[in-house]
Amino acid sequence: MRLDRALARDVRTGLRSWPLRLFLLLQLVAAAVFVWRRGEEVIDAIVLIWLGMLVLAFVAWWAGRYPSAHPQPDRVSAAGPRAVFALVGAAGLTMWGFGWAAFGLVLLSAGLGGWIWAAWRTGGPTDLRARLTRDPRPFLPMMLLIALPKLLAIGPSFVVGAVLALPSGLGQQLFYLVGLFAPLEAASRRPAAAAVVAALVFALIHVPLNFEANDDDLLAAVANALLWQASVGLIAVLSYRRHRAVVPIGVTHALAIG
Repeated sequence: MRLDRALARDVRTGLRSWPLRLFLLLQLVAAAVFVWRRGEEVIDAIVLIWLGMLVLAFVAWWAGRYPSAHPQPDRVSAAGPRAVFALVGAAGLTMWGFGWAAFGLVLLSAGLGGWIWAAWRTGGPTDLRARLTRDPRPFLPMMLLIALPKLLAIGPSFVVGAVLALPSGLGQQLFYLVGLFAPLEAASRRPAAAAVVAALVFALIHVPLNFEANDDDLLAAVANALLWQASVGLIAVLSYRRHRAVVPIGVTHALAIG
């Protein structure tokens, strides 16, 4: 199928999905709140964020047209319990970020421990090596889209920063895509709803990190997270659904951090 027709078909399918419509509505509400709390001077930044996300989303979607793309979901045993434990862990990370370290650590430990227990009691992750070594080539355009402008702007030091960011980028995407989204998708059998829930959880975890940048304004920090991190999270899920290769997505995340 031609590129334009395939893209138009998938866009129409997405716009008919009520979870994605809800996500777009939340984006508009978040934009209105952010302008209300930070002033009209942020409108240009919001528009640039949306345009950038559209470009990144297209490149993520385009990865699925590569011959070696693997869009078929991997088997997820004990999907329901694993999804619940992942949400508990995400709540712990959020609590920790807000300064409730002790309570957050308990929830995070319970979530991670419960997730591992649920996975291993049903045989553990299957085909783990294949999942972690899938062809990275479908995501090369996305990597270049992130890396080249930063390399030109920052210079060789960007490479050092990206390498140092690898553990964080890989770890976050393993937790987010394999730990949270994949079980939600398998348990609900509603990929669009699972994608939106995962993206909103990803945004929630980042709200505490947005606090200082928004002068400790909770509403602005939440709106910031919905506009930026939720959009990034949704695109990460789109990437993963088009090609189930978490490692190159994690590398792309590291390039963005670096």
